[in-house]
Amino acid sequence: MTKTQARRYFIARAKDVQRIMKDGSPWGFLCAAAFLDVLAKLVAGGDLKRTGYKSFVRKFLSKIDRSYQTFTYINGKQDLPDQIYHVFRCGIIHSFSLVPDQQAIRNGGRVRSIALCHKKESRKKHLPHLSNYSSGATRDAAVFVAEDFSRDLRKVVSLIFSQDAKQIEPNINRNIRSWLCQHPPIRGGF
Repeated sequence: MTKTQARRYFIARAKDVQRIMKDGSPWGFLCAAAFLDVLAKLVAGGDLKRTGYKSFVRKFLSKIDRSYQTFTYINGKQDLPDQIYHVFRCGIIHSFSLVPDQQAIRNGGRVRSIALCHKKESRKKHLPHLSNYSSGATRDAAVFVAEDFSRDLRKVVSLIFSQDAKQIEPNINRNIRSWLCQHPPIRGGF
């Protein structure tokens, strides 16, 4: 797969996530969490586990919106990359929940540190993407608006395949080739 083919492929998958995110269900967030995982492995050229995922959020996703790095919780912490991994990624993928397991809590995950909604609810309740939220059982969370988050994922894919990516990760082209040789993406009639 050439770099141009890979770019087209991952842009198409980002569009898939955008389409799924519009349906009003939590399934799009699960897809987004898994897609971020793949992108983190792609730019690193390997599976660096939680370190790679958090690094991807800090290095790449924060270039799309600085708030992914600078978001400040009500408690004063600026650890959104950690919460994205422990609560969003692991919570949704492994438990379909935003309540992290004990291992994630031991590693810094906090219960309901991320709140999910869709554009309709966001507008109705005046909850912009990456804003603070506190209500009921959710005491201190970052708001993820599905449509805005999926738009950021599409932008980060474009960044990964741009010339600017080399300034973030000098070996990105080699890393992408290495990952795709080891783990060719799903191909089919879509």
